[in-house]
Amino acid sequence: MEPAHLPSYAWREEITDHEVSALHAAAFDREETDEDWTERLQRHSLGWGTARRDGELIGFCNVVTDGGRHAFLVDTVVHPDHQGGGIGRELVIQAIGECRAGPVQWLHVDFEADVGPFYLATGLFRPTAAGLMRV
Repeated sequence: MEPAHLPSYAWREEITDHEVSALHAAAFDREETDEDWTERLQRHSLGWGTARRDGELIGFCNVVTDGGRHAFLVDTVVHPDHQGGGIGRELVIQAIGECRAGPVQWLHVDFEADVGPFYLATGLFRPTAAGLMRV
């Protein structure tokens, strides 16, 4: 792959609601509907990571915070055409680094069983007991 086509990564980069919504729709194979990502990120996030290739948003992750020592990694997503090349891992490593540079002492992540190896096998996170309820 030529250097011009390597992904570029950023933290707290300006994004549009449409591009994040389109990325989520493609990755989760659902109908695209624009969500208000800009307001949500500004209100609740410690920060968010982006991955772009040739200007196109191909990866995203969000770190929300309780305003204190705990943060939560959510919305980690890579476009299906770009999965398997380490983009998601790089976004998570970037988020961990940003958390370590701030007041956060604990970074939590919840995930479905099929993506467990992504978070656990690489040694980034350790398994814990947790509960989840759809409301």
